[in-house]
Amino acid sequence: MKMVSDKKGDVTIGTIILIVLGVVVLVFLIFGFSTGWNNLWDKIFNFGGGNTNVDTIRTACSLACSQKAVDAFCNEQREVKYSKPNGNSPATGTCKSLANNNNAKTAGLYVEDCVGLCVNS
Repeated sequence: MKMVSDKKGDVTIGTIILIVLGVVVLVFLIFGFSTGWNNLWDKIFNFGGGNTNVDTIRTACSLACSQKAVDAFCNEQREVKYSKPNGNSPATGTCKSLANNNNAKTAGLYVEDCVGLCVNS
């Protein structure tokens, strides 16, 4: 006597995960080929923050000033990387020099000067 199975189609979780991953890879490939791979990588890197560190430098200099950290504000060399350099190369220098750098200000880096902190440096 044969036993009749009452299965209507088992779909395991592993199968669903593979289907979803396949769709994601397919969308990724279609977008990459249709818009260009360089454009795709720029979008991915800008989404994650890219190479820009303007906000990080601004915050670090502000904290160094508020904590009266003379070495961090007056002596530590920093390199500012802009996401889209509009004719400006990356600015380098201490927080004190970046606060007085007009090129950095026009490129969007507004570091407040910490008056009286770097007198002996």
